[in-house]
Amino acid sequence: MAEQPHFDFDSPEPINETPDARARRLAVDPLRNVALEASAGTGKTRVLVDRYVRLLEAGVAPRNILAITFTRKAAAEMRQRVMATLRQRHREGGLTPERWREIRDAFNDISISTIDAFCLSLLHEFPLEAGVDPGFDLADETETPRFVESSLDSALAIGRAISLDDPDVALLMTELGEPRLRKALTALLDRRLVARDALNRFLRGREMTIDAACHRLIHALRGAMSSISVHAFISTGPGVPGFDLLAGEMRELMQGPPLPPSRLRGLLDRLSDLVLTKQGEPRKRPANVKADFRSPADYERHKVIVSGLGPHVQAAVEAFKRDINLVLARGVRRLFAIAQDEYGRTLDKHGVLDFADLLERTLKLIGQMEEFSRSRYRLESRYEHVLVDEFQDTSRAQWRLVRELVRAWSAGEGLSHGPIPPSIFIVGDRKQSIYGFRDAEVTVLDAAAEFIDALRPEAPARAAITRSFRSVRELLMFVNDVCVAIEKAEDRPDAFRYSETDAFPAIEGTPTQSDAIGIVTADSDAAQAEAVADEIARLLIEGATIRDRDTGVPRPIGPGDIGVLFRTRESHSLFEAALARRGVPYYVYKGLGFFDADEVKDVLALVAYLADPGSNLRAAAFLRSRIVQLSDEALKRLAPGLASALTGGVPAALDALQDDDRERLLLARESVGAWIKDADQVPPAEIVDRVLADSAYAVEIGGAGFAQARENLKKIRGLIRRIQNRGYATLARLTDYFDGLAAGGDESNAIIDAADAVNLMTVHAAKGLEFPVVFIVNIGKGSGGNRGDIRISPAPFVDDDDDGEPHLRHGYGGQATVTISDHESAADRDDEAKDHEETKRLLYVALTRARDRLYLAGTIANGKLTLQRGSIGRVLPASFTAAMGLAADQPELIWAGAASTHAIRRVPASGETPRVWRPRFDSRNRLNDHAPLPIDGKR
Repeated sequence: MAEQPHFDFDSPEPINETPDARARRLAVDPLRNVALEASAGTGKTRVLVDRYVRLLEAGVAPRNILAITFTRKAAAEMRQRVMATLRQRHREGGLTPERWREIRDAFNDISISTIDAFCLSLLHEFPLEAGVDPGFDLADETETPRFVESSLDSALAIGRAISLDDPDVALLMTELGEPRLRKALTALLDRRLVARDALNRFLRGREMTIDAACHRLIHALRGAMSSISVHAFISTGPGVPGFDLLAGEMRELMQGPPLPPSRLRGLLDRLSDLVLTKQGEPRKRPANVKADFRSPADYERHKVIVSGLGPHVQAAVEAFKRDINLVLARGVRRLFAIAQDEYGRTLDKHGVLDFADLLERTLKLIGQMEEFSRSRYRLESRYEHVLVDEFQDTSRAQWRLVRELVRAWSAGEGLSHGPIPPSIFIVGDRKQSIYGFRDAEVTVLDAAAEFIDALRPEAPARAAITRSFRSVRELLMFVNDVCVAIEKAEDRPDAFRYSETDAFPAIEGTPTQSDAIGIVTADSDAAQAEAVADEIARLLIEGATIRDRDTGVPRPIGPGDIGVLFRTRESHSLFEAALARRGVPYYVYKGLGFFDADEVKDVLALVAYLADPGSNLRAAAFLRSRIVQLSDEALKRLAPGLASALTGGVPAALDALQDDDRERLLLARESVGAWIKDADQVPPAEIVDRVLADSAYAVEIGGAGFAQARENLKKIRGLIRRIQNRGYATLARLTDYFDGLAAGGDESNAIIDAADAVNLMTVHAAKGLEFPVVFIVNIGKGSGGNRGDIRISPAPFVDDDDDGEPHLRHGYGGQATVTISDHESAADRDDEAKDHEETKRLLYVALTRARDRLYLAGTIANGKLTLQRGSIGRVLPASFTAAMGLAADQPELIWAGAASTHAIRRVPASGETPRVWRPRFDSRNRLNDHAPLPIDGKR
């Protein structure tokens, strides 16, 4: 091995070194463990690459370094940058020729991957130890919903059978019904790494049955009644029919044998309606009006009795709901276990694992390596240096995996493996932890930092870098002032924090930009979209200057330089339409609704029709598609013989059709016979290509949305080809397959790489990206998420010990909770607070995507910004949102932050005639783009 370079990291620190510069220097020191907080735009990838290269320069073999990133794209980019940096270091003489040859020969050993790719490779390497089929594959994301649906069909059928003997399951199925239960179990299967453990912890040592819950309720109600005179309550009650029924039930409750559960529940509901409000609070006066009582005196006496009885009934109701919730949770645990078994069998049948399986089996593999000493040695001697990117998006299970990988040397073993001591490096930003719905927890980052800090207490591991190389000075100072002014919840471990180690420093030489900040307000969502689109068109028409991302050189703006960000995926349709009216190309990035896209529905209508040309229903969908494009009026005139209108004799209603409809129908009749004949002789993908080409379909999808439509067509054809490649695929089978996928409804539009189009995306999708110009729109729109029917919250996390038990420190206790149906627990309220903190982090992510210009857009009513629950605007400083709603006719808004005063341009409303942008060179509508339509972009 070549002589290793000497690193003098113990030399005196440079004079006048800034905290940011010191943190960067320590972060790339291969002799240190590091937990680095990197604010947005601070160049963390550069730090990761430099540390990786320093490890190689120090003599560490590439096979001994494991780097884990969040996405495949980030992994590929990091690998390329590592190689480019090594080549540059070689050219500059930083690497000896011998060491360069060693590294170059080991390029294939450079391991930079996502966590799922790492798990996949590990299980393929140790299939015997992991207990998996050596030939297993990763489940395709388009097939997973179908596997889940099939598994739940079996699980619910088993559930119906066992409900005859299991009262817990019977109550659950009665309470939710199969459609709601199916949806809830689907969500639990997706979260099964968390759900299974949380269910077991919640039910541990807690026994409850329906009979026991009813017995406790009877005891509580009798105690409540004993606090009043039942006779007085009944004798002074209102003279309405329902009260007589309640009175009889109360007498029976107090004097007779226990009521059966069904009648007891009816009594509880009627009594609750009488003495409790709809919100479950004790009434201060009777629910009935005075006229329903025999006398004013009875009303007053009954009012006193009701107000005294209310708190006792409230306590009884809450206790009964808790008990029933326990019974339901027992039913959930049993049915969920069945669903897991069925899903596992389905995956085994197809020889695949999904992501949760990969992670779970890898954790199990590493945890049982004691049984496989030779395999354990191979694994532990390999990864001596671990680097993890985007650590704020890490779940508990993923952190356990990383911790297990360094367990041996962190305990003092294996320190003589390589030329330098083993190390761990994590980098993340708690302010950008926004994936709670994937069970990522911001507290995991804090716990991991504590763990790493304790490995070598003599060399503190924590550091933070805050100098941004992304945004202009005005934007950085605006973000600082907004984040400082955001209301803080200091007592929460997951609280949004913004201290001196988070704020962007004001550094001389940072680029500046006039009109860097703008706001858009309108009196409706549609008007807001029009104003935003008009401003985008203005920037494009006037050739506004932005800094090129790669060179930093000013240049005119293009559509691809603009990002429009929104809180939820349902918010983009108005903006699509407004941009289309102005001739501005756009696409929706990672938006749901793939099977709702017109071009996808057209292809599916074609496939379904060719599978069964005799079906009038399928013929109607095909004729209405843009392949034929008959009007609704034409369909009415041709009905009911729509199938024969295409393949039979000349329809009698032909002459009654409008000229356009008649011509289109005749053209379709000329071609459809050949298409049906070819459908039996060529693969489905080829017949789809032929129809799209014969019908000149490219003309129909022309316009501002062409790029997205084209990519969606490529994606649907790719899915067809994938099914073809797996075996015999008929058009009928394809139709059934796509019907199942479309029913799932959770498929993303195709992603367009490097398209020169305005990017419409959620803030979540924008994470990791940046744009010269960013519009954060619909800031008053809430998340729109409804509470699930089965809500599971794991115990608050700090760190795990070897058996996986959570350590609850810093005075933040708690336990796992399971809440079902309309029962509301403290965990539900805590989840709302947790979501509020994550929304603050979502705001930070949105604000920091902009390089040169940032706009915030919202809808106002009565001079105030409309702010729904869960909206980004709800967490903005109140002084800023108030200013947005005032003086809408003023061209500029002045907002005073803690450190700076910000002059913010107010975008005027859109005129009656929209601006229209006409690019100098527009090749989007070339007809030969569909001759045939290439999947890979090559002809």
